[in-house]
Amino acid sequence: MAINRIALVGASSTGKTTVYELLKNQLPKYDFVNESTRTVGSYGFPINEKGTDATQLAISSFHLEALLQPFNQVLDRCYMDVLVYSRFMDKIKPMTYNYIEDTWNRIKKEYTHYIYFPIEFDSVDDGIRSIDEEWREKIDKEFITILEGVRQPYLTITGSPMQRVEQIMKFIN
Repeated sequence: MAINRIALVGASSTGKTTVYELLKNQLPKYDFVNESTRTVGSYGFPINEKGTDATQLAISSFHLEALLQPFNQVLDRCYMDVLVYSRFMDKIKPMTYNYIEDTWNRIKKEYTHYIYFPIEFDSVDDGIRSIDEEWREKIDKEFITILEGVRQPYLTITGSPMQRVEQIMKFIN
């Protein structure tokens, strides 16, 4: 039996976590994997624009560990995020970026559904996520570029949280 891995992707503050929480009621037999950046940040790693090689490798291991699980999953972010954000971090060494990109190219087909959340509203300052709108827009454009290069269908969702859930359920069924 095939394992479904539904990856919610997009820049920060686009509604991924809100929809992720709502999907728990719709997909009770799925394992839900929390957003990795906040988890890694809780260990003291610098995140967002201040991320380092160590940050990105820690996030990388978080996502690779999730792929080892033999369950249907909904992921609040995935390895694509590691790649996208690493492209815009000044402190990432070329060898680290090359490792992340090579790993991405080996594992990107492990995700069965990509759900892209475009920027539809201003970022909310929660004291953790970046509120730099220029950074966020660059990240958003890179997600589109990567998604177009994956060569598998993805869903761009818009609307209210419940409308987004309905779109996802239709896409995965």
